[in-house]
Amino acid sequence: MLHEFSDVSAAALFLVAKMGPMPRSVRDFSNVYAHLLSSKSSFFRPKQPLPPPDLRLSYQHEDEYLAFQNRLLAIEPRILYAVSFDTHVSLPHSLAITYLQTMDFAGQPKGAIGRRVVAYLNTALLSPQMLYLTHQPHALATAAIYNAAKDLGAKMPECPWWEVFDVDREELGFLVVGMRSLDGWVKRQKEAVPGIFDDGMVSRSRMENETKKRGIYIGNGKGNAVDEEDEVMRQMDAKSTPAR
Repeated sequence: MLHEFSDVSAAALFLVAKMGPMPRSVRDFSNVYAHLLSSKSSFFRPKQPLPPPDLRLSYQHEDEYLAFQNRLLAIEPRILYAVSFDTHVSLPHSLAITYLQTMDFAGQPKGAIGRRVVAYLNTALLSPQMLYLTHQPHALATAAIYNAAKDLGAKMPECPWWEVFDVDREELGFLVVGMRSLDGWVKRQKEAVPGIFDDGMVSRSRMENETKKRGIYIGNGKGNAVDEEDEVMRQMDAKSTPAR
């Protein structure tokens, strides 16, 4: 809760893009987030009709851009510190596409089943069961294919085909149920906090107001909480400052 949620989101995407095949500049992220945070943006406003494209929504004055850049570059090293500077990760998305190719896309249009599989994998990131931390990528990919095939009515082999991908029936069943139950879980979250997801991107101030309604305060009502990462970064900065 030390930083604005949109800034943390932008810093994480900036870091990931920097290590990928298509890095993006800070200016690109600044323009995109200026548009998403605009009061006229339809992002996270399902009841608002989609407005015509307006490039002015993405315009920022130079001082606004520099402020965004400073915030993003300040959060980036904190994210790296939080993950112990280990940026190597194995995701199930590419595995899922490879598995689909070996199965000839289950007789479905490549785009349709591919998008459905990726949608399940992306949604699983929100799982309160932490599916990405408790299961291997190949199992997640297999479960996403199973769900997508079921949704599209694809004719799958009658034999236990998931065993070819080194996934047993019990694990597959758990993941299938976990992924399919997310829709109901998200609806319950929206009902528990009505309106918080219907008026643009969720902000820190809006979330703080909601927690205050429930009697939860930063620092438990005894001043500002001391963040461990913030304290470590402060100590590192102090050590790097030469004595006069």
